[in-house]
Amino acid sequence: MVIIVVRTIIFYIVLAILMRLMGKRQIGEVSLTEFVAVVLLSELAALPITDRDIPLAHGLAPLIIISSIEIIIAYICRKSVKIRRFIDGKPIVLVQNGKIIEKNLTKTRVTPDEIESEIRVNGYRQIQEIDTVILEQTGKLSVLPKKKSGSSK
Repeated sequence: MVIIVVRTIIFYIVLAILMRLMGKRQIGEVSLTEFVAVVLLSELAALPITDRDIPLAHGLAPLIIISSIEIIIAYICRKSVKIRRFIDGKPIVLVQNGKIIEKNLTKTRVTPDEIESEIRVNGYRQIQEIDTVILEQTGKLSVLPKKKSGSSK
């Protein structure tokens, strides 16, 4: 039992350090590659914690490799717009001039109800008050209201 406790503490500390090295984003803002890395890290850490037959180094090596790959991908994405767009995608306009773009809803699997909900969350009552809704790379919806002459929201 002591070995499991010690291994758990070691893996927790190593994972915390590796996650810190990979970046400090909130969970709702992770990119696809960050999400994949987090899932892999959790799976890779689980077995060596409980299985004493797996040497500690054999459990830590994949964690360091996956984290290093993520750090390298993040660096490459910072330097190359083309690779960043390929990996992270680009924003997609779902509503333009107050009108829903059906083909983009189908492509992104976003429902009109989700758009209407986000419009309400942003303090508007109906889609006619909105100029543009954009699905960002983070998965969040940006709501841009129509410009009113003489006053703002």
